[in-house]
Amino acid sequence: MTDHRRRALEVSDATYAAWNAHDADAVAAVFAEDAVTREAGSSEIAVGRDAVRERAARLFLAFPDFRLQRQALVIDGPCHADRWVMTGTHQGELFGIAPTGRSVRVEGATFTVMNDDGLVAEDYHYMDVAGLLTQLEVGLTG
Repeated sequence: MTDHRRRALEVSDATYAAWNAHDADAVAAVFAEDAVTREAGSSEIAVGRDAVRERAARLFLAFPDFRLQRQALVIDGPCHADRWVMTGTHQGELFGIAPTGRSVRVEGATFTVMNDDGLVAEDYHYMDVAGLLTQLEVGLTG
């Protein structure tokens, strides 16, 4: 097993464990201090571990029973892509949406670039936002 492959597996496993333990600090720990995180469909770019930590904390508040399950992982050198499923019950504010009490199952994928230190340098997330909003029974306007 190559060093890139081994480190990608370690980071992926640590990331899923941290999300499922609801540990925002551990989620942020696998990221470089200057890591860049992007969400598909958003012009916002989050930079740094603090931004990662804050995002995780917001999701844990919105979904106190948050669970993340890896469906597939593809590794290519310092890059990897994983497909995942997130489940939870909406019990806290999310994107300005008041708690609905509804359970959700959302599919997504994350594309990751690792730096030479074996930390996440860049994450690009794709999430089925329309599916999430439909499950929350929030109307989409066009």
